[in-house]
Order: sequence, then C-alpha cells, then structure tokens
Amino acid sequence: MRFAVPANAPRRRLAAELTALPGVRDVVLAEEVGCVVFDHDVTKDADRTAVASVLAQQQSARDDEPGTPRVIPVIYDGEDLDEVARTIGRTRADVVALHSEAEYRVAMLGFLPGFAYLRGLPSELRLPRRAPRPRVPARSVAIAADYTGIYPFASPGGWHLLGRAPGFEAFGAGPAGAAALAIGDVVRFAPAPEEPLLPPPRQEPALASPSGVHLEITRAAGFALLVDAGRPGRMHDGVPPGGPLVRSAFEHANVLAGNEAGACALEISGTIEVTARGGSITIADDEGGAVTLRDGERHVVSTAGRARVRYLALEGGIDAPVILGGRGALLVAGIGRLFRRGDRLAPLVRSGETHPATAQTPALTDEPIAIMEGPDAALLPRGALVTEDFRVSAASDRTGTRLEGNMSLPAPASAKSTPMVMGAIELTPSGLIVFGPDHPTTGGYPVVAVVRSASLDRLFSRPIGAAVRFTFA
Repeated sequence: MRFAVPANAPRRRLAAELTALPGVRDVVLAEEVGCVVFDHDVTKDADRTAVASVLAQQQSARDDEPGTPRVIPVIYDGEDLDEVARTIGRTRADVVALHSEAEYRVAMLGFLPGFAYLRGLPSELRLPRRAPRPRVPARSVAIAADYTGIYPFASPGGWHLLGRAPGFEAFGAGPAGAAALAIGDVVRFAPAPEEPLLPPPRQEPALASPSGVHLEITRAAGFALLVDAGRPGRMHDGVPPGGPLVRSAFEHANVLAGNEAGACALEISGTIEVTARGGSITIADDEGGAVTLRDGERHVVSTAGRARVRYLALEGGIDAPVILGGRGALLVAGIGRLFRRGDRLAPLVRSGETHPATAQTPALTDEPIAIMEGPDAALLPRGALVTEDFRVSAASDRTGTRLEGNMSLPAPASAKSTPMVMGAIELTPSGLIVFGPDHPTTGGYPVVAVVRSASLDRLFSRPIGAAVRFTFA
C-alpha cells in the first residue's frame, strides 16, 4: 500500500508506528512516498484505516529530535573532485569546504543495503548524475542531484566521487547487524589529511568446515548460491526481502528433506553435481523425492532448459552463518558468493522433528501471469501489457526479470525515488523489469503494474527465452 508521506512528519517515529501495525511485513519510506507491505496480497479496508490513522497522528507531531551528529572522516581524493571544481567554477579546496562544512540528515535508505541518501547538500554542489561507472569502490563518498552519500559496497553508480570514508561500515557487527545510519540521523563529514588508523577489516564468517558427513560439489556449470526464507522487515535499512526466486519450489525441496519450509538450501541455475563424503546423507530436490546418498555416491540437479532455477536441500538444512538476520546470500551487499567445484556443504544439527510435504513445485505452463495496475499505469494504454507477447531475457537475475517484446514503450523519465516491492513492473530505458527478491528498495523509474503474489512463482520459474503473457486479475 502506497501513501503520501506527511511533509513535517517525524520520519523515524512514523516508520516505527507503521511497522507495529498488525499484518505488516515491511515498511519503506522515500522522501515523499511511503509503502507498507502487508502479509496479504490485497489491501483491506482495515489496513487503509490503520495506516490513515497513523499518518493523521504524525501530521501534527513534532519532527524527530536531531540528536548528536555522526562525524565521518573522509579522505577527499575522489576522481571527480577536480571536475566538480571546474564545473562550479571553484577550487578543489572550495569543494572540500562546501561539502564538509554542511550538516546532513538521512532522508531515506535504498539503492543498496545501508545506502543513506543525505539531504543538506549546498546548492553549489547540486549537479546532475554523470554517466554511470560499471564499478564504484566501496566506501566512496559521492554527490548527485540534492544528495550526498557513501556507497556501502562496490557497485555500478553514476554519482560524482569526492573521496573515501575508509572507516565507514554500513552495518554493525553481529548476526542482526543494525544499520549504521537510519532515517532522521544527522551526519557531518570531517576532512582526514591521511589514512586513519583503522581496525582490521571485518571478514564475512565462513561456512562451517565439515568435520563429519557432508556434501562436496564435484561439478558446477552455471551458478548456485544459498537461499533461506529471506530477510523480511529490513526494507527501511535498504535491505531487500531476499529469499528464494521460486518460493514454492524451494519449500517443496525442504519439506521433502524433512526440514522446515524456510531452511537454508541451494538455489541452482545450470548443473550441479554433489557427492556424499564422510558417511550417508539425506538430500532432496524440488523435482524428485528424498534420497539417501552413501559415502561416495553422487546426485545431479540441473535446470537443463526446463526451469529457471532448481533447489537442493539437505536433511537438517545447510549450515551457514547468520548475517543481517539471514543465512542466504545477498550478493549486492557482499554477503555470500556463488559456489564452485570443491566447495563443501555441511548440514545443521537436526532437531528430530519432521515436517509434512505440502508445498509443490509450480507447473511450467503458458498460463497468463496475473497483474494489477501500478501507480504509474497511465503511462501505458489500458490493456497494452495484456496484448503483448514477452519473453524472459537472458539478462535476468535475482534483482529483476527483464522482459523482451515488440511493444513500443515510451521513454521513461527518471523521477524522485519511490518505494519498490517484489513483483513491481518498472518501466526503464532498457525496457520492462519485474523486480525479484533482491530488488532495490527504492527506485526512480515508473511502476506501470505489479505481479500478483500468487503469480510470482509461475513467472520466476519460467526459463530464459520462455514466453510471458499478462492478464489483469
């Protein structure tokens, strides 16, 4: 459910009170628009009434207390620093002074997990975005439009790079990993004349080193990564919900293995061969049943053009560290990695409880995908989406499924960032993208439609090149 954010509302309090409403799974606030994600697909009248009540209370509330500014040391040696100085007709030192003497406030988080949009940039430094770079280094301090910010992880980006914040960590230590910057926080930057003395870089906890029975990956063609039930409830930190691409198939593999439906498992695109080591081990994949492999026996799981992804579960789940509240990979945040030949997977200690198999892998059919109108549906003629035959592009990934078709699309204009949800169909300069589990929590392109929750698995299970048709339902 989208809503207009009251101009003077205390944003931190607003997010907390919306999150506390019954049935709310996630909340994300952009500057002018907010979104509440409920556990159910169709927003009920009671949901709208509850959200409206919270918004009405916040309209007359005082703004969040500013608090003590967070001071972040910055080494101003960015590769765009001289170009920014030339563009605004000032010196390099002037740019550093302008940027570091201002006080900023976190307006929203998004784009990347932990990426804070800091408002308060001096008017002289407000420049349009530049041509995107394929890779911006982690901890780069940059400016664009009305904002400054710190790239928490290496990623593509089109902001002007002014320097580096070597000591900045987007999330705190520990499995929960609270975000370093939250909506409403006040930030100042302090020029650092030289590299500060930093603690040793944090290393992501490694997978358990098997000492007993385990699986070894003895062949890997394509990709495989860990997934679990996801990281719901963290979109306000810019952390996407994550989880499996095709949830019903993932849950089916787990319950066949006797696990809870959300236990950590392997998501596969391509072909993976695993071999039992150290004894017998029970596994299950979403298209077969459970099987017990004896020491040295092998099992192959392959998409082979039949499905976009497959799932392999171990009895007891896969042992992996909990990071930001989940065991699954989140590649955009540097959590986890793709598996390769020689990697080993160890099961967690079983509780002895078994779970009946209820979830089923979705059938691969040409049945139309159910959608509803998005907030920017007026940009396309009514019914245009349902008369076009699309195909799943090879450029698709867990962030978004890209659709290819012959429909003439209008050139979208980049706008102010708004909240994004899984299943949103975004109109971009390169075509239509249906956001997947690792989607950015905010975006600046129009959302012309949203895939119904019940149809997400049918869409995301279709292999590269498969046909896609939509229907309003």
